[in-house]
Amino acid sequence: MNIKDRLIVALDYSNIEDAKNIVEILGDTISFYKVGLELFLNSKGEMVDYLTKKGKKVFLDLKFHDIPNTTTMASLFAAKQNVFMFNVHASGGKAMMESVAKKVKEINPEILSIAVTILTSFSEEGLKETFQSELSLKDLALNLAKLTKDSGMDGIVCSPWEAKAIKDLCGQNFKTVCPGVRPKWSVADDQERIMTPKDAMLNGCDYLVVGRPITKNENPVLAAQKVLDEIEEGVKNLCY
Repeated sequence: MNIKDRLIVALDYSNIEDAKNIVEILGDTISFYKVGLELFLNSKGEMVDYLTKKGKKVFLDLKFHDIPNTTTMASLFAAKQNVFMFNVHASGGKAMMESVAKKVKEINPEILSIAVTILTSFSEEGLKETFQSELSLKDLALNLAKLTKDSGMDGIVCSPWEAKAIKDLCGQNFKTVCPGVRPKWSVADDQERIMTPKDAMLNGCDYLVVGRPITKNENPVLAAQKVLDEIEEGVKNLCY
């Protein structure tokens, strides 16, 4: 995989003009962007069209979560938008994910359909408080990853801390898309389970989602290149 294709820059904006501006600033340095719920709704979907027309890859991060039929219909909408990948919530269950995987591949076999395990904003304490579960955060993420794999989905969104264990469980071809990645020179913000880009590569991450360390930096192009350099270093170390 091309090094540039491993980095997904998160466009966490409510204003489409701000999002377009950072894309223009980053230029050819970045080829892959994440469009989440905030930007998608505020731009009425226009940001996806803008990016695809510029030849950029798009991760449509809307995290569909509903009954199987409703989630499948939403996923078919995503599959028709010419995006590279989209996601659902794994906690929607196996039947939901099986339906999504089957129907989406029928109309767009190239798109990656992935599922969210545990949001990276959760800590162990927050998980127990919310779900009253005795499972550790890692064990719960592994269980959801296995369900996702068995459902026919292509991969998951997970913390870089769980990526290697998920690869060991689900196979090397099962994609891991990892937010919660922060270079040492940036602040953690609201992420609990974070890892550097180099260490994330070494720990089994295929794609890294990075937002504010790049988009809020005084020099976004330099920041993006530094992250890409760290990714490349991790990949090189992984090969030896």
